[in-house]
Amino acid sequence: MTNLNDVARNAHVSKMTVSRVINHPERVSDELKELVEKAIQDVGYEPNRMAKALVNKRHYVIRFLLLEDVTTVEPNYAKLLIHIANYLQESGYTLEISTDLAASTNNIDGMIVSGWRQADLEGLSLVTVPIILYGVAPENSRLSYVDVHNKQGIEMATQYMIDRGYQDIWYIGIAIDLPFAKQRALGYRSVMNKYGMSQKVFATENHAHSADILMTNMVTSIQSNTGFVCATDRIALGVVRSLTRIYEVPTDFGVIGFDGVFIDQISSPQLTTIRQPIALIAKKLVEEIVNRVESDEENTKIEVNIKPELIIRDSTQ
Repeated sequence: MTNLNDVARNAHVSKMTVSRVINHPERVSDELKELVEKAIQDVGYEPNRMAKALVNKRHYVIRFLLLEDVTTVEPNYAKLLIHIANYLQESGYTLEISTDLAASTNNIDGMIVSGWRQADLEGLSLVTVPIILYGVAPENSRLSYVDVHNKQGIEMATQYMIDRGYQDIWYIGIAIDLPFAKQRALGYRSVMNKYGMSQKVFATENHAHSADILMTNMVTSIQSNTGFVCATDRIALGVVRSLTRIYEVPTDFGVIGFDGVFIDQISSPQLTTIRQPIALIAKKLVEEIVNRVESDEENTKIEVNIKPELIIRDSTQ
């Protein structure tokens, strides 16, 4: 393992000079700084994290705060957290996970927050460390966010159903008053309006069982060659279960979900879905929160909407 002595020998300066360049770069010349920084790269030296934290008055810890009901948490969180942890590590930070909004922020530098509800906004406004939301923020909020482009994703799904020749297209949304749910419903309406097609919009809890019950109460009155655009893969799974008790999917009906992380692959038939680019979302979340932590300038609100991908499988023609 390399140390300060190795850097000093490589740069032909004293150990004290190397320490001064690392801890007080504003007190040395640009020429000396470049010399020592090159030596650090040449020998592969990494400053002690604790020492670095003391100098910069940081903890190098980012908290992922999950405020969502764990019974409805999608499997995408597992992949998301793995990617976030890896990207944070590359930036010199570690990941802490919490479900408590009231937990102390004394030992962290920033937070990535997911699953918030309207009741959480006041508490989030009082947090003294930088925050980035995973998920669309309210229009009147100053909070920044990174999310999949929800409206565009459902537009892609609805357009695909039209292109595949489904004569009637229903939207099964999430019964929740949050921006992302509204944007997904808006995506369906915008495409249906474009073609002047009749709209049928329903909403259910984000559970396959709830969607199954909703569809079972209507299934005998649905015309064949109907396509169902669903706000999540969980909902789509419930729709498929209900339909396949009597009919064939995709012979009689088509179903498309949204998320594309795990549930789409365990459904039978496997779901056509709108896949969230989890790795890219995680990368942008980390970039934005680290930038906010390390920037001395006043942060402006950012809104990052990342284009999803249509994954065609067996639940549509």
